[in-house]
Amino acid sequence: MPFNLDKFVASPSVEELDSLKKSEIVKVAKHYGIEFQPLMRKDEIKRYVLEYLVDESILPSTVLETAITVQLTTHLN
Repeated sequence: MPFNLDKFVASPSVEELDSLKKSEIVKVAKHYGIEFQPLMRKDEIKRYVLEYLVDESILPSTVLETAITVQLTTHLN
């Protein structure tokens, strides 16, 4: 199923964000006015989006804690 920005904005979730391609994450970041460098890696832009969504109380702060734990576990293995 193709990515639908309006649907994501209406009901954002970490699960859907994790499933997006870089170009789709870029669309989300641009929609929210999040500044990033085009040469940044997908996971870096996704992190900016997650931080924004938490800062704006769109997603709970536990999202960042979970993302950090997953990222550390992935890098350690």
